[in-house]
Amino acid sequence: MTTPAAMPSSPQSLLALDLEALGLPTSDGWHRLGDRLAGVRLGTVLVYIGGSSFDGLPEPDYVVDLGTESITRMPANELVEAWPPPTAPADIAGAVNHLADALLVPSSEAYCLVGADRLVSGDAQRLFDVQRLIVIGGDEAPAQGSWVAEADEDAVIAALEESQLLGRPAATATDICDDGFAAALDSLRRNVTEMGFTAASLTDNPLGLHDANYAAVWARDGVITGLWTLCLNDPDLITAFERTLRLLAKHQAPAGQIPSNVRLKGEQPDYSGIGGIGSIDSVIWFVIGAARLAFHTGDREFAEEILEPLEKAMAWLAAHDANNDALLEIPESSDWMDIFPRSYNVLYDEVLWWQACLDTAALLDALGHDGSGWRAQGDRIRSEILRQFWPTGEQLMDIAGSQGGRFSVGEAYYLLSQITPFDYGWRCDVYANLLAALAGLLDEHKLDRLFTFLWGVGVNSPFPVTCLYPPIASGAEDWKDYFLVNFLNLPGHYHNGGIWPFIGGLWVRFLAAVDRVELAHRELTILAESCRQGLHGEWEFNEWLHGQTGRPMGKAHQAWSAASYVHAYLTLHGDANPKVFPPLDPAEFGSGY
Repeated sequence: MTTPAAMPSSPQSLLALDLEALGLPTSDGWHRLGDRLAGVRLGTVLVYIGGSSFDGLPEPDYVVDLGTESITRMPANELVEAWPPPTAPADIAGAVNHLADALLVPSSEAYCLVGADRLVSGDAQRLFDVQRLIVIGGDEAPAQGSWVAEADEDAVIAALEESQLLGRPAATATDICDDGFAAALDSLRRNVTEMGFTAASLTDNPLGLHDANYAAVWARDGVITGLWTLCLNDPDLITAFERTLRLLAKHQAPAGQIPSNVRLKGEQPDYSGIGGIGSIDSVIWFVIGAARLAFHTGDREFAEEILEPLEKAMAWLAAHDANNDALLEIPESSDWMDIFPRSYNVLYDEVLWWQACLDTAALLDALGHDGSGWRAQGDRIRSEILRQFWPTGEQLMDIAGSQGGRFSVGEAYYLLSQITPFDYGWRCDVYANLLAALAGLLDEHKLDRLFTFLWGVGVNSPFPVTCLYPPIASGAEDWKDYFLVNFLNLPGHYHNGGIWPFIGGLWVRFLAAVDRVELAHRELTILAESCRQGLHGEWEFNEWLHGQTGRPMGKAHQAWSAASYVHAYLTLHGDANPKVFPPLDPAEFGSGY
């Protein structure tokens, strides 16, 4: 068993080192300082000023080149976006400030060790305003910050100790993100079968009676895995995606329902989850996956073949809108949170329903049919989601009044998890909100409020990200005793605030989409560390991790965990679109997306 690393959920500190002030290139190396920095490497963004390496010191995260006024992200040698600014000076103070702001490092945790000869009028003030300043050299102590009279290793270490920087957890190699990408591809291929994608590798997970259904092709997991790996354009994975959809369509129920999963042994379809409750989101994901694979490949034969089961599935879904308000009425525990108390109008399902209508319309138009009816339905759904799930305080008081004056949460920071005729779910469904944001449902103001909330409460701690905030504790009005089934939904477990790496990939994409690019790179590193952990070995891409300890508790080599990492990685290191559902243009059928 591997030992999980002590990993912060975000940068704890930033340290900028002036290499020239330390003696580059004449020094014999600062190995003791390097050893001490290695001890804080995981939680520290390391910035080198005036060089990319120095004998004895760890590799940096960023390099500030004053000659070209550039900042380079390492080890990829990529120029940092939005720098230099058009108006502010591109100097040391500006560069360090820019990185600290971009990575949301608090001012109390930003440090700059710089040579006295670098400081001209005003520079010390600008640096000291934002971080702890340590000046090396000069004839006298500066008016602000700490002073080290000469470049002595012991004196520099002492100054950093006095500033309370040193003494944090050990580091991960700088190439962990690249290692994770290669490992994710391996993990994905473990889930490819002749019938389609499995949810978790069958060769790496011993199955008992209670989890024998993992030996199946799952609609939800298979479609998500297929969608989030289309960016690879890998023929084997595209074929597995197509086989997944064909298998599900083959076992479609007469009324149009798509099975939740199809067992590999004997091709036995199962249309329900725990307790025999029908799976709603499996059907929605099938529709989205079928339309988007057809658009990606441009295979008209496949598109025409899949259109009939897709339209039958849409008719079955539409029948769940019993009151004709555009939103689906969802039974309790009938989606991916299959032992969790939410029902009626559930945000997660309504976001997917909206997207399924748009994708159906696009496919119909691309094939020469009329998709206007489904497009109009999608517009209705969008309006209802924004009206009901992002409510004003007054709207919530109207609902609360039917419950004898139950409180209102006030003005929204996120979309509510569910709405019923008598009540509302005030907890934050992190997954559903990230889907809504990356699907294009939220305007800039709402995106900013959502980011502020999610970052503030630390849904990415200790790893990205918990699926629900806050978890439901025993004794709360929404606690259910069935949470104890297999001890799955205790607080911090599984759907009750557990950490899901596949949602963590969406978090990285969300950060990129809201222009927090440097933070996205940092969070990808932390996501990689979570995926590196395992119960039996490294790089298991576990299904889920404990919400407080961050230790893996699910199945190894979960397909959608690996797929989500792949797409997040290529969002930052390739040309993958951060959006989960980029708009489909019928005129561009077959051109990918």
